[in-house]
Amino acid sequence: MKSINTTKIAILNLAEQLLQTQSFSNVSFQALAKGVGIKKGSVYYHFESKEALGEAVLDRTISLLRTGFEDIKTEPAVKQLHVYINWFAKHIGAAEKLCPGVSFAASWDAIPESTQGKVKVLFRVHKQGLSAIISRGRQSGEFVFTNQTDEQLASVVFALLQGGLLAARVFQNQAEFSTCEAMVLKLVEQG
Repeated sequence: MKSINTTKIAILNLAEQLLQTQSFSNVSFQALAKGVGIKKGSVYYHFESKEALGEAVLDRTISLLRTGFEDIKTEPAVKQLHVYINWFAKHIGAAEKLCPGVSFAASWDAIPESTQGKVKVLFRVHKQGLSAIISRGRQSGEFVFTNQTDEQLASVVFALLQGGLLAARVFQNQAEFSTCEAMVLKLVEQG
């Protein structure tokens, strides 16, 4: 059985918090060491580079998202969509944080291709999970039919929710996210 490395988890948690509330450029091994209560060199023991740390945060997020989609797949599609939206509103924290993947966007050209690849995987997992929810909702009659494919509609929903997070953060107002959430529900649910 694999042992849990509490220091590594603490570093990941703090790195994710800094990534989501500040930016990847503000994640420093010095700040992580101070925040976790270890020496800076100990951070390097767990993560050989800042890029490896960022990719570990993304890997963990991807894994949690996949598990989340798996855990709700037997629920009615409407409930699945509400749970998904709630992940943005509550877990990420509209007006408080950004999605870990979006946090890399500001410095996109400065991050390594491997990190860009992880962000793309994260976004694909979002869109594939959403597409599956939309497909199930259409098949069950819970969602309206539009002339967009499930994948196209998933892209729109994902963009609306990410945009809502960004606007809520900029304006420090949860209502910005709530407006986007209402549009998502209007877009797919039966009246």
